[in-house]
Amino acid sequence: MPELLEAETSGPSLRRRIAGCILVMPGVGPDGLPDADTRAAVRAGVGALHSVVDMPASDAARYHAAIRAEAEGAGIPSPLITGNLESGIGYSLGRTGTDLPYPRGIALADDPGLAYRTALLAAREARAVGYDWTFSPTVDVRTTDDDPILGVRAFGLGAEPTADLGAAQVRGFRDGGMIACAKHFPGHGDSAVDSHLGLPVIDRDRASLEDVHLPPFAAAIAAGVQTIMVGHVVLPALGIEEPASLSTVVNREWLRNRLGFTGVIISDSLRMAAISARWTPAEAAVLALAAGADVANSKCEAGRLPELVDAVVEAVADGRVSEVELARSAERMASLRDDLAHDRAHPGGAPLPTPGSLDGPMTWHDPARPRTVDVAGRIERAGELLLIGDSPLAARLAAAAGARGVVVRHDEREASAERVAEFASTSGARMLVPVLVPGTSVSAAERGRISAVIAAAAAAPSAATVIVNGMMAASGLAAPGAAVIVAPAVDAFGICSEAAVEAALDHLTAAAGALR
Repeated sequence: MPELLEAETSGPSLRRRIAGCILVMPGVGPDGLPDADTRAAVRAGVGALHSVVDMPASDAARYHAAIRAEAEGAGIPSPLITGNLESGIGYSLGRTGTDLPYPRGIALADDPGLAYRTALLAAREARAVGYDWTFSPTVDVRTTDDDPILGVRAFGLGAEPTADLGAAQVRGFRDGGMIACAKHFPGHGDSAVDSHLGLPVIDRDRASLEDVHLPPFAAAIAAGVQTIMVGHVVLPALGIEEPASLSTVVNREWLRNRLGFTGVIISDSLRMAAISARWTPAEAAVLALAAGADVANSKCEAGRLPELVDAVVEAVADGRVSEVELARSAERMASLRDDLAHDRAHPGGAPLPTPGSLDGPMTWHDPARPRTVDVAGRIERAGELLLIGDSPLAARLAAAAGARGVVVRHDEREASAERVAEFASTSGARMLVPVLVPGTSVSAAERGRISAVIAAAAAAPSAATVIVNGMMAASGLAAPGAAVIVAPAVDAFGICSEAAVEAALDHLTAAAGALR
């Protein structure tokens, strides 16, 4: 054992090895480049930096280049640049690059080829901007309509199709030169609590775990996923009384031993209330690494890295964290970088886009696009669209319709049954298009409101199509005289993907004759 310890802990200093197992948030200085705290974290050997936000692609590329230059100047590996790229680089950076469909839209198309293409495109644009690692695909199997957080970010299908689509996205990300991450092990889809706000306690039995929630992760591993994110869920019926992300059983027994995963394990964000309500960032980092995470996803400010490292050094000294296991985590991170370099070394393929070409929002063009929304009922032909709604989705639909040359009017008040009835008698040749954005977990009151709006639209003498954001089946909403488009456009954080906007308009403008 002493020989093993000496062999496995040689190399970088303990502090640098620990820093290499931590993810922090970068800071931006007045010049748009890394601030002093971020540069210090890079020189300390921090393992990963999460995405900058609200920044055009070319500015993000400049920022990431400065990070790499800082690491090169220090003679150490550059931190991996991570991001939530679930609908493309715009998910993190704002309206820049190509907005791609959320997983729910891909599931509606029921096409692993589409899942692959979207991941490949997202990876190419992300790589052009300087990202290394995307925290996607989401392979949670959503089993409850009370889900408050996954929503359109989940495929919304059973275990087998989720596994197929998730595996296709893993291959697409890797072929595009990005590290993929399947999340949120061992499955977040039963939860009626948002772990950003509280700790979900899930009543799940062994059969459900084995038959429903683990297969998509096993498929992702078989497809070559390099990293897996462990979520903050408690599973008391299975003996998991602490958050899964801090459980040795979940990390080492279930994920390592049962599923045979040899890649990098990263915790879900430790700043979420499920964790931060009980532990400080330093305590949470210690607990995550002690439980078997290779990367503690701390997501605290870069300037707090030293206190996190200090806490882990103390935990190593008193035996709570194994120095041998830290050395193994460092080896996994080194292998991850080697895999990334290998994936990016393949010759051939089209050149990457330039960052400047991605600065503005770009329209996603794919033959499958119309199939990424759910449509029920016959959409009638009309000469003009009258959009009703006070949401950003309604505004985006109006702007995109206008950009297509469609005659469109937008009433920016709430889409209520009374307002629809008010316009119904005077709409003439216009198609009434109420736009509704209920919460991710649709309340009984919201369901009643949706039904009332659809009934009012159905009673209108003119054509009407109701657009509803979310996961509900369009066939269960449509009524004679009113078509329904369920568009998975807006997630629980209010981020709207233009891909679903354009897909909805593919149906509306075809019916409207695409007037130009």
